[in-house]
Amino acid sequence: MSALSRIEKAGFKVFLTGDSLGITPANNLTLPQREFLKTHKAEIITELSTYQKITNWLASIGEEDQTIIDETIDRCKAEPETLSYFLQRADGIAKPH
Repeated sequence: MSALSRIEKAGFKVFLTGDSLGITPANNLTLPQREFLKTHKAEIITELSTYQKITNWLASIGEEDQTIIDETIDRCKAEPETLSYFLQRADGIAKPH
């Protein structure tokens, strides 16, 4: 289980705010959970960045249905083949020069 999945399973929503992590409800974090987040911060940021890349690709093809977006990200979390597929699509987005 990934560090992100573990903290989400504990009932928290983790998100990126620039280069930092945001978490809600932050008031409910225990000291061990705060330490866990500090220890795994880089891993969680990398994972969140990956899912953001896929979300951006979905937006680029006109996908606006939040249910479909959420289901896609959930499948990517659970299935390495699905993650690979969507990352290949996301990597195809034209990069600005």
